[in-house]
Amino acid sequence: MPKVTINGQVYEAEKGRTIIQVADDVGVEIPRYCYHPDIGIEGSCRMCLVEVKGAPKLVPSCATPVADNMEVRTNTERVHQAVRYAMEFLLLHHPIDCPVCDQSGECWLQDYYMAHAGHDSRYPLGQKTRRRKAFNLGPLVKLDQERCILCTRCVRYTRNVTKTNEIQVFNRGHNAEIGIFEDRPLNNPYSMNVVDVCPVGALTSADFRFKVRVWFLKGTDSVCGGCSTGCNLRIDHSARAVGGGIPGYTATDGKIYRTVGRRNVEVNKSWLCDEGRLSFHTLERWPRLRHIKDSTAQVHEKLEAIRKQHGEDAVAALGSATNTNEALFLMKKYFNERVDFRIGKEVELYQQKQDELIRRLDKHPNTQGAINLGLNGPLNGLRGLREAAEKKQIRAMWISFHPQLVGDDSPETMNELERLIEALEFSVVSTTHDFEWAHKASVLLPMAAWGEEQGTYTNYAGRVQLTNRAVLPPHEAQPLHVYMTELLQFSGVQVSPEPSAIFDWMSREVPAYAGMDYDSIGLLGTAPPQEVLR
Repeated sequence: MPKVTINGQVYEAEKGRTIIQVADDVGVEIPRYCYHPDIGIEGSCRMCLVEVKGAPKLVPSCATPVADNMEVRTNTERVHQAVRYAMEFLLLHHPIDCPVCDQSGECWLQDYYMAHAGHDSRYPLGQKTRRRKAFNLGPLVKLDQERCILCTRCVRYTRNVTKTNEIQVFNRGHNAEIGIFEDRPLNNPYSMNVVDVCPVGALTSADFRFKVRVWFLKGTDSVCGGCSTGCNLRIDHSARAVGGGIPGYTATDGKIYRTVGRRNVEVNKSWLCDEGRLSFHTLERWPRLRHIKDSTAQVHEKLEAIRKQHGEDAVAALGSATNTNEALFLMKKYFNERVDFRIGKEVELYQQKQDELIRRLDKHPNTQGAINLGLNGPLNGLRGLREAAEKKQIRAMWISFHPQLVGDDSPETMNELERLIEALEFSVVSTTHDFEWAHKASVLLPMAAWGEEQGTYTNYAGRVQLTNRAVLPPHEAQPLHVYMTELLQFSGVQVSPEPSAIFDWMSREVPAYAGMDYDSIGLLGTAPPQEVLR
């Protein structure tokens, strides 16, 4: 491996990697605008210039591969001066929009100006070039051409990633600007990623625009619940961690304002699909369930009475592929393995691609996790459970229902759920929203939704990832694993309600999770042992 010296420190680097990639790996900051690790190299912004021993000029670190014994300096006066000049050029015609710009507070122009420039403008404010402001590129993205610094990240994204080529650079020289052809709006299924890659306030989200200042938001790392890919994202919300609490698990009541792609090269690189990015709005589609009318102690007493009268097989449960591994594991324990989760074609679809990027046809995040727990057994899913209930082979059930975050549950599924409830002597429905059909159940319990609980999902490839709590569930609603913990405690089994403790128990009994814990899963997840994959 080549050895490269950066600012006097020697590092080993993989052959073929560029200077900026090696610097990122070792924690040396090099400013950049046009460079992005997932959309190709441009080398146009000139912000990442560095000094290389023996080179007559400064070189762009994003486009210069490392070589053995290369000596790089990123902090010389010559480099600082080049960055200052680049910043002055980029700000020459930039509008003074900071007080009204959505990017304010997370704008790279602001950050780099304070860190590397600090100059006074030598250009009169009245002579700045005016361009077209705040117009729609597509249904979800707005463009302000005055704020654009022509880094071309968005152009290369639509060219190299989505391969749809909607955004182009028009004209030359001082008149150059990005835009779209009049009859080709930016409406591909991944369009909002251009907002994420834009380093300034030129491209903004129509959904998030003018909703809240970013410095009032807290970010919680999590994974998308919109399909079986399990894309990594950050939930930006108004909740704050409770004093002394655990970030990502303990949170005050708050509101989710947006989700932003979080880089994981093993899963989604830096991207989110639009429907997954906006899936948190599903939680606002219906009124939420908020209050508990019947206690889990009463539920346990009724279930035990039916077990004694009709036998163990008379009681079963239907989980959801949107429930966490921890909740499904405890459900399996309490209901003596008489648990299923299939309400549709999850098992047939969860590994099938919807397109060539990251979307998959199964719109549930944890189908593989439910399969790993053995919940696709002889109960034969929702239809099998309904048929057994009509034959009085099953008399009581706990039904956990979480609506799809992307798309709608089929009318056939909803009809089957209603028929199942009608066929049961005793039914408990734990769900997130105040659905009319759920009121036909004997007991209705409010359940935490995605973004309101901590746990793990297992994606289509078997990768185990953490989903974290960003905001509290409304009022008395509880995560499913808490309800299952209470039921098990009434049965005499002492269980901690902490998801990490439940996962430790699960890892000792389920081969797919052997040797894992929350620390080893970390922010990027972990793949299963190779023997499990085989």
